[in-house]
Parts: sequence; structure tokens; C-alpha cells
Amino acid sequence: MPKVKTDKSGPGSNIRAERAYAKSIGVKSPTRMNKEQLDEAVRRRELELGITREKHSIYDFTPDERDTLEAGLRGKHRTYQMVSGYFCAFAEGDGVLRRDPFEILPEADIYVSRSLVDKCGIRNGDRITGNVAVLFYNKVRVLKTVRYVDGDAMIRSAVRVDYPELSVDKISHKLDIHGNHSMVAIIDRVLNLGMGESLVISGRSESNSGYFAKAAAAVFKGLCAGFDGIVYGIFDKESKSALATAYNPETTIISGNESMFAFMREMIKRTAERGENSVVVIDSDECDARPFIAMAKAYRNASVTVMVFTSGAYETDARISFDGCMINGEETGNTLASYMCGPDRARSAYRALARIGKATPDELLGKFTEYVNEN
Repeated sequence: MPKVKTDKSGPGSNIRAERAYAKSIGVKSPTRMNKEQLDEAVRRRELELGITREKHSIYDFTPDERDTLEAGLRGKHRTYQMVSGYFCAFAEGDGVLRRDPFEILPEADIYVSRSLVDKCGIRNGDRITGNVAVLFYNKVRVLKTVRYVDGDAMIRSAVRVDYPELSVDKISHKLDIHGNHSMVAIIDRVLNLGMGESLVISGRSESNSGYFAKAAAAVFKGLCAGFDGIVYGIFDKESKSALATAYNPETTIISGNESMFAFMREMIKRTAERGENSVVVIDSDECDARPFIAMAKAYRNASVTVMVFTSGAYETDARISFDGCMINGEETGNTLASYMCGPDRARSAYRALARIGKATPDELLGKFTEYVNEN
């Protein structure tokens, strides 16, 4: 339900109640502010979220009513600020700019008219920067002008290359991932995973679910620290909340339904089209990973890499196969390893993994290092 403005802020309000309210709507560090600073921070945050006594969300409007919003820009309105977000299209061709595409509350979304979409060649999933106006008569926020589309000045439609038309290379350079978790080390040192490849870590069960959850989070954090590009993540709600406290959740960490996953795929496509690398870590049984795996490729100027933690298995470029709490070495490998580390090293890695058989992640790392250097 839309949030409605309360009397917990402003002159005469109790500062303790206002601090609790400020925290609930996302004001940062409310306990460090005095009353005057807190009133102003709450006012700005309420305006950002569209919280008013007469609340109207863009989702309350019919398609015909949305068509009238652009005309409101010619009347009395307040130019708010320059903002950035991702365009999420409606079926009619107009849409919204999502400051945080996966925010539960829709109040922060900014309406984008069809005429602006057509003029600037905006596509579903585009990163947009522009100026926002707040219409006085209904408090709805409308995108007034577009400054950048996917980082380029205003209009990009004439220079775009569609995602399916991108030139594909066999593989790009090695994926850069940091961290000391055993799964990070296996992906980095044993598989030599390349950017643009797909990887499935299969065999999740009740016996190893704790390790899988920690491993997926560690891989996501390691990519945030070392990857040259955008890191996306699909996690269950508990893991998402834990990660979002340490990393910017805007557009990158989600849990949800297929419509959200489809929107993320569109954002990833736009990322590749503008020549920027991306990687997505999937640790959610609610998400069908196959459409993401199909996107994993190394292109001439960018790459899309996909890592899936799952109970089952998918056809992928690389795999790590668990049996309970043990990794099955013979079923672990990288079909494109020779492109990353050369054919001799790839053969040595294959022989080492076959020799190890089943081992815990830490045991596999130790034995692999010993055996691969013997061959």
C-alpha cells in the first residue's frame, strides 16, 4: 500500500518518534542529526518517495490517464533534481524510471512518457539520467528531460547494436574474483573461469545448504571487489537483505518473481550493448536459470558471465558437482579451460581432478595444488 504522510515529522514532533520514522523510510544516520537537520532530511526523503497527504502512485493511473501527465509539465510544476534509474516499460510503450528497480514501494518510480521514449530511443532496461518534475496538482513525478541514455548524451537509437547481433568471441580473459572463501578459490584457481562463460555449482541439499548460501554470498562479494563491470545477484530474501546492508542494492541484488528476472535480463542486455561487462550470481530456487545461461557469452567489447548455485544441473561451460558435502572431482571442470590457461595446464587440471575423486572443498584445493604441479 502507498505510504501516507504522518505527523511524526516537522515542528512540534517528538524527536525520538521522528528518528524511528526517519529510519523506516530510509533516512541515513537519523540519530546523528539535530532536530532541524532531521526535519529537513525527512522532508527531502518524503519528497523523494512521493509521500504526501494526497498520495497518488503512478500505478494508480489508467493508460489514458497517464497520457495526460506529460501535458502537466506545461502547467505549474516543480523541477525536483537530476536522477538516474532504469527504464521499465509498460505494455503501451510508456513506462517508469526505477530508482531502485526492485524496491517494494512504488512511490519512488518516475513516469516516462511515450513521446520521450520515442524521441530518445529508450529501451526496456536502459540506464537513464535526467531531470524530474513534480506536478503540483497530483504530486506525481514525471521525467521532464533526458540527459543521458546508457551513459551517452541523450539519444542513442541511431548507434545501437541489438543484443542478438553482437559479435561473439570464443572467450575473453580470465574472470577476476577476490576473496579467501574455498568456493572463490576453486572458481579462480581450479576452473580458471573465463568472462563470458556459464558455471553451475550443483548438488545443493539439506546437508550443504549452509555452505552453498555462504559460498554464493562470498562469490558475489568477491566479484564486487574484483570484477571489471556490473555485478548482479539473485538471492532469496534473507541473503538479499544481508548483502544489501554492505553493497548498493540498486539494480544489482534481487529476490522476486519472473517479471523481475525478465527485467534484469533486459538490463544485462543493455549493459552488453553499451560495451560493459556483467556477471550474475544466482542462488534462488525461484529463478529459472536457463534464460540467463543462454545469455552467457564473450562479445567483442563486453561479456556476460553467469554463475548458478542449484540443487539440479544445467548444460554449462563449467561445472562444480557436489555430492553431499563433498565435491566430485571427476564431474568438475571447464570445457573451455584450454583457452584460459593453455592446453597443457588444462590437461594437468583434468588429470588432477580425476585423481582426487571426492573431497571437501578445502581438501580439493590442497590436493589439486599438489597434483597439478606433479603433472
